[in-house]
Amino acid sequence: MKKEITIYGNHLFFLELIQEFLEKNGFTKSHKIVHVTHSEEIEQHISTETEILILNLTGESILESFEHIEQWLSMNKDLKMIILSGNSDMKTIKKYFEKGIKGYLGKDTNSAEFLQSLQCALGGRIYINENTKNDLFNYICNVSDNEKKEGGIEELTAREIGVLNLICEGLRTKEITEKLFIRIHTVESHRRNIMLKLNINNSSKLVKFAIDHSLVK
Repeated sequence: MKKEITIYGNHLFFLELIQEFLEKNGFTKSHKIVHVTHSEEIEQHISTETEILILNLTGESILESFEHIEQWLSMNKDLKMIILSGNSDMKTIKKYFEKGIKGYLGKDTNSAEFLQSLQCALGGRIYINENTKNDLFNYICNVSDNEKKEGGIEELTAREIGVLNLICEGLRTKEITEKLFIRIHTVESHRRNIMLKLNINNSSKLVKFAIDHSLVK
């Protein structure tokens, strides 16, 4: 029985291009290709036969992707995940590898690097292209004491993420209470906790941070 390569992306044309690339490079001789366009459907396709999971996370929530990676690996500990993303935040990329991915491909990745990442994954090795590798090395070496102490975005709760989304939509406290059916005091408490965890002291910086780190949909 053939092993599987599952490709996730929210654009069918992207999925077709990746499949064409895999076919051209002989992967379909040994692997069945599976397309998934909704992240919540990925777990339905993960089995012991799934060897590689290619994820186009452009525009996806970082926090949700962290949770999903843990969930998918709990279903198949040998699953090899390769992420394609335009996010160049080194803290986020470092966290992806800590969660267990095997490859990270930034927006400057070419077809040769993509092929190399697949070959590395099949061999059980980790792949990062040179530019990202150098940036990640510099980040790890030069991270300041303040950054080490900074609360991580992964500390936010699901409810706090929901409140953050509504803040970024421009809703005021009263409007958030009406939408979520919670008290004003509770909304203010969530807002305060979010800012404390992210080490941010005003709403405009909070919105910018959320957008820059794909914390909002």
